Amino acid sequence: MRSLFILLMLAPCMFQAQTYTHPTVGISNTYAGACMVNTCSGTYYDNGGAGGNYSANINAIYRTFCPSTAGMCVRATFTAFSMNDTYFLCTGPNSCCDYLQILNGPAQNSPALYNNCITAPGTITSTSSSGCLTFRHTTDGSVQLGGWAATLSCVACAGGPTGTSNQDCVNAIQICTDSPFSSTVSGPGLASESCVGCTGAGGEVYSSWYKFQVANTGTLGLIIDPTNNADDYDFALYGPGAACGALGSPIRCSYAANSNNTGLGNGAVDASEDVTGDAWVSTLSVTAGEVYYLMVNQWSPTAAGFTLDWNLTGGASLNCTPLSVELKDFFCKQDERSMAVAWTTLTEKNSDYFILEKSEDGTNFFPLIQSKAQGESTSPTDYFFYDNQPVVGVNYYRLTEVDINGEKTTFDMTACNFSLDALRIKTMRIYNQSGSLIKEMNGEDLDVKATFTNMILPDGVYILETVGFDGSLERIKLVQLMH
Repeated sequence: MRSLFILLMLAPCMFQAQTYTHPTVGISNTYAGACMVNTCSGTYYDNGGAGGNYSANINAIYRTFCPSTAGMCVRATFTAFSMNDTYFLCTGPNSCCDYLQILNGPAQNSPALYNNCITAPGTITSTSSSGCLTFRHTTDGSVQLGGWAATLSCVACAGGPTGTSNQDCVNAIQICTDSPFSSTVSGPGLASESCVGCTGAGGEVYSSWYKFQVANTGTLGLIIDPTNNADDYDFALYGPGAACGALGSPIRCSYAANSNNTGLGNGAVDASEDVTGDAWVSTLSVTAGEVYYLMVNQWSPTAAGFTLDWNLTGGASLNCTPLSVELKDFFCKQDERSMAVAWTTLTEKNSDYFILEKSEDGTNFFPLIQSKAQGESTSPTDYFFYDNQPVVGVNYYRLTEVDINGEKTTFDMTACNFSLDALRIKTMRIYNQSGSLIKEMNGEDLDVKATFTNMILPDGVYILETVGFDGSLERIKLVQLMH
């Protein structure tokens, strides 16, 4: 059963199907024109959209759609198709000069379900264990036609993704020693989690997620050693303090088009590289208590697996004790005059309490609350807190979990902007830092932002006190007034 700490009222949301268009150029020296998308609904057009023709000279650029629900496979139902441009000197299938390939899987080398331009694809359904379909478009410079329109959906399939394997971050396997891993993953999972940084070109293809915690400070290196040296593996490392719902950008990343070993070390000085790299990035200084997530991506479904070898120097070691808390997400959001801060744990073990801290500059933090943890839990738990004194501008929050034995884990901070744009009240008062009243205004429906725009106050720290129509009184700290 899911647990909830501090009741939060959520308004119902209306979801509309997304519209997608096909890209025309590859990202970061690849043929991938966009990162993988997990969805079970949407409308998909060539790059000309609903009313235009596709572009000339598209060089086999592709994009991939994968299911967002376990046990499902993506289906594309074509409602329009115009690409019958043929010439006997053209090298495409059936002498097509422009043509579309629909591939059964998440990679540019997945087997083709459709490869033509003369007849419309009709309805195409993935039978891949990934549940994904990949669309690859090639055109020349002669004739550009109307292209296609397709409706994306998902259908139940016996071999689709399970949603329980470590293809997704939430199911990451904790590791602390040199370990061999088989190559049994069927695709990229149910979430497009690695779409920032060097892997943003194509995202995940056949991915595995791992997590680890640093026990002693030092330097971290690692080697991903393929069982078959002809296999191509990529990786992205997130942290410290990353959470599956808030990974941020990878701090070490290689998407190099190289076979054989890859990893952190080998004398490398760069932190990230695309397909033109040499498969190695620099080692990393780590601190005791830090938590990291590692995504290992294999390019081909036939890869034979790999061994993950650690190279720990300078006193570094890893904690082999299971993590006390698996954090799914940590975020903030403005809620009228307050800032709502929330986090969700997937599991908890020997957890004692959380410390939520705040900063106005992202560097100097002070404690806001100490919240009791679950202790032992195998179900998701939601925690909420309302900061009733947000700073106008950026507010920074940091979360630390403390075990029963006193060990601490600090997660990545989150930040949100607090704006006066929508703040409308009936009374407002401005005090200086010493507490003296500078100005008071009353009205039927005061626009706070407009009022400040018309005021001339020197830069400094002020307190805005507002009275709502229900008589509620709020105070907000203004660090700086911009005119």
